[in-house]
Amino acid sequence: MYEQSARWNEYYRELEPKKRLKLRNELFMLEPDDGANEYRKFLYEIRYTDPKNPKEERDLFLWHCINFPFIFRNARVFKGFARKELRGAIAELHLADAAEYGEAGERALYWEIRNTAKRYFSTTESGSYRKKLFGMMNSAESERNFQRCKDCYEMSEGVAKRLGMETELRIWVQAVEDEFICTGENAAANLEDYRKEMESKL
Repeated sequence: MYEQSARWNEYYRELEPKKRLKLRNELFMLEPDDGANEYRKFLYEIRYTDPKNPKEERDLFLWHCINFPFIFRNARVFKGFARKELRGAIAELHLADAAEYGEAGERALYWEIRNTAKRYFSTTESGSYRKKLFGMMNSAESERNFQRCKDCYEMSEGVAKRLGMETELRIWVQAVEDEFICTGENAAANLEDYRKEMESKL
């Protein structure tokens, strides 16, 4: 459903924003517009440009990879507040706008989220990820794998199900989980095991 050209794949695998911008501008000239180039440009701008401080680079999508697990955990006690926070995040990310561009818009959004998830999971490969003992000890690989799986679930399917927003977060959930599965040969099985464990706790 979300297949695209090898050239666009290169753009969506690149993590450095300035390199992505250069690639995108080249592709706008080289590749036929599938109807979503305007949306791709919009997604790039809202993701990396802070309207309050345009000279400073940010990553709004990456921020919500960190924010969604907080919303997931808060929803256990403060469900109304968490639902309001999640709706605000969905609006800030303009996830609903993809529908205006049809299938091409959904494809552009899916791959933008895949790129975000790739950037997030790339930060979890170091031993400094989720350090133990007040940040003084590196975590073991098995511990990082578990935490990575937990993060994936909470920022995607977990928060969507706990707050009843599976439809609004459909593309986000699929993109995050698809990218997570690419992090290792056991990632899909680990996610499935964690999903089963969490079903009774939602």
